[in-house]
Amino acid sequence: MIPYNNSIIVPVDTGYGNIKNSLHHFPTGIAAYKTKPAFEGKILHIGDMYYRIGEGHKEFIPDKTVDEEFRLLTIAAICDECNSCGYYEGNIYLAVGCPTAMLTAQRESTREYFLKEPHIDCEYNNKHFDLNIVGCFVYPQGYAAVTEHLHNMTGVNFVIDIGNGTANILQINNKKVIEEKCVTEKLGVNQYMMAVQKAVMARFGKKIDSEIVEHFIKTGNTDAPEDYQKIFREEAEKYCRKIFDSLSRCEYDSDFMKLYIVGGGGCLIRRFGKYNSEKTVFIDDICAAAKGYQKFALRSLKAMEKRSE
Repeated sequence: MIPYNNSIIVPVDTGYGNIKNSLHHFPTGIAAYKTKPAFEGKILHIGDMYYRIGEGHKEFIPDKTVDEEFRLLTIAAICDECNSCGYYEGNIYLAVGCPTAMLTAQRESTREYFLKEPHIDCEYNNKHFDLNIVGCFVYPQGYAAVTEHLHNMTGVNFVIDIGNGTANILQINNKKVIEEKCVTEKLGVNQYMMAVQKAVMARFGKKIDSEIVEHFIKTGNTDAPEDYQKIFREEAEKYCRKIFDSLSRCEYDSDFMKLYIVGGGGCLIRRFGKYNSEKTVFIDDICAAAKGYQKFALRSLKAMEKRSE
């Protein structure tokens, strides 16, 4: 949270795998209940419904603004951050993101999506929140995640933000994004997960739980028998090759260009990819993009204030 005048700036990064604010993250899952769930957890009570946050998984959709559940997940992330700093009533500026390649087309619809119902009156984890979204800023996802590294981005640099649903590729020349070269590929970590599940089914006739694959993605380890582990590793190597094939199509050259890897897919690249370690930077902070949105929003508000003087 960053205070601004009598309001605060709250960033939310809505990924297909995780929802992040500047402090915490939780799985992008939501389950609705007509009555209060029996077990404790991240429970959002809004209107006549209860929602357990972090349960299940969201499917990939090109435009999140057609899905009301992303707004509910964002409200939960807002309340989570506000709760951490004891801010239960007042005005907020919301800072969110879009894939860079889709920013021009979706920026205004994203703003309208979050501002159509700006008053948040809800309970989150048994605490009441009465908040008003008085402004919404929309920024490029991958670019926001590397703000702390921009001062080093002289020459030609590439950023790949590997989320659960997509991989977003940016080219940054001398600290400036080359917008026409931004690409979004449906090559998120979920593609690896489905490949593992398909390979296990084809070889052993068994359906492997996604939680087991997710643990392998995060740690590189699994308690599964060696025959299964071999499939995990083989599919990881194939997935990493697909990532670097996509980068090559965007004219990335590992001999001359620095590569910044953001997002959950970086775990697989680090362990199973073939990359130039001298010119590759892994950004492990899962909240990096959200923190970038927050800083951009503060800068935007100060610029707006200056222009009005």
